Amino acid sequence: MKVEELRKLADVLPESGKIILCTHRHPDPDGLGAIVGLQFLLKRRFGLEVDLVLEGRIRRAENVAMRDLLQIHSIPKGSVDPAAYKGIILVDSQPGFSHTNPPGALPVLAVFDHHDGPKGEAAHLGDVPFVWVAPDYGATSTMIYDLLAAFGLEPDTRSATALYCGVRYDTNNLLRGATQRDEDAFRVLERLADRQVVGAIDQPPLPKQYFRQMHIALEACEDYQTLLLTLLGEVSSPESVAEIADWFLRLEGQQWSLCGGACDGRYQVSLRTDLADADAYPALRFLLGREGKCGGHGRMAGGQIPLTELTVEQVQDLIRTRAIELFGLEGRQAERLAEPQDVDKTR
Repeated sequence: MKVEELRKLADVLPESGKIILCTHRHPDPDGLGAIVGLQFLLKRRFGLEVDLVLEGRIRRAENVAMRDLLQIHSIPKGSVDPAAYKGIILVDSQPGFSHTNPPGALPVLAVFDHHDGPKGEAAHLGDVPFVWVAPDYGATSTMIYDLLAAFGLEPDTRSATALYCGVRYDTNNLLRGATQRDEDAFRVLERLADRQVVGAIDQPPLPKQYFRQMHIALEACEDYQTLLLTLLGEVSSPESVAEIADWFLRLEGQQWSLCGGACDGRYQVSLRTDLADADAYPALRFLLGREGKCGGHGRMAGGQIPLTELTVEQVQDLIRTRAIELFGLEGRQAERLAEPQDVDKTR
């Protein structure tokens, strides 16, 4: 989108009043960073008051640290009075996506997202006055950085730190799905960010549950040589599924890492690949089928299947069967990364 088109955002914003900013359920650093950056723009350039609604729980240690250290405060979704706001802006997601449910009775004024969703779900954007969906970006935080530049603004330290975290986490320090735009934003934001805060976000203290979860994942992981398949039961958070998928992809010789786990009434699934020309989104779209929904592009994708009509075991069997078909693994025997240990032998 050209600079002139970006500036058209001003035409859809109210002259005064308050706006709600939302992102997807269980916000990640890119969603948090993009929201903070857009909040800065709306206040500094347009004098608009902004409230944040962060649906779901933030449980991954790095994300909790980012929220707390940058003082990203939000209000409960149930406390939103539609009469007190002029509209909603969605960031790092889109209306109609399964992991996004903004407060009702308010118009969606604008959408900013770098994910390309299913064509069947694109119709919901028809009534939104300003839409910028750009899968040629590696992070929505980069898009918001470019939006600030279009309005002649340099982010303050807090906004720069948030945007920097958004870009670096979503692109894995420019190693995953990053474009030249992401690299340009990364370099500038790195200079403007508070490095002590960034360091504290990178290395937060981890609870014992984190290590227990990783131990369970190691024992559950099935190694098909080109695919690591880790289908778990209940997990501590949806973020842990993505973290495990990322972690296992680092195993030498792997091409794909697929992880799933049940949380909050849904079976969460994350797919990662280190193949340069691969697209994880259509692969995950096939794996989830009509039972689930997903989003993503490039080397990463995520989605979920509601646990309303299917049990966890049924969903696991469905995903395993489809994964074996998709990746041509019929007849191949999987190996365990770690054999379960007898409790007495580990004492």
